[in-house]
Amino acid sequence: MAGILKFDRTPVARLVSCAASFASAALVFDYLSKGEKEIETFPLIALIMLFLGTLAAAVVQYGDHIYLSDEGVMYENWVLKKFGRRGRWMRWEDVIEVREIKRKVLILFSRDGRRMLVDAILGYPIARNEILRRAPQAIFSGTLASEDS
Repeated sequence: MAGILKFDRTPVARLVSCAASFASAALVFDYLSKGEKEIETFPLIALIMLFLGTLAAAVVQYGDHIYLSDEGVMYENWVLKKFGRRGRWMRWEDVIEVREIKRKVLILFSRDGRRMLVDAILGYPIARNEILRRAPQAIFSGTLASEDS
């Protein structure tokens, strides 16, 4: 094996997830600043849940990694890995279709029904070229199919 290429989320994707967390926290603090008589339980709980959801999404976003090797491709997240959800390699010979959407997102389909999403990563053009090179047996669809015509 020549080595493993590792791709992370783009800085913009990470900044957007952080901004969403800060914005949801601002909504909570804005609601709390209205005064004790204006605060109701259900809206406060909903705003806190919104904040916790955006915070969890940001943490997961920072843990995303896509790995490419001579053997296959793998998505893994270090946060999910802590909870026992390790990534699994999708072998190149098992990839039956590669679909591209708007020249920004690749979806890989395997023989066993698994799907893998490759999007919003730093170095997307490199990952795209490596995937197309390493899975020549796959059917290319979406915007990849329109390139052939």
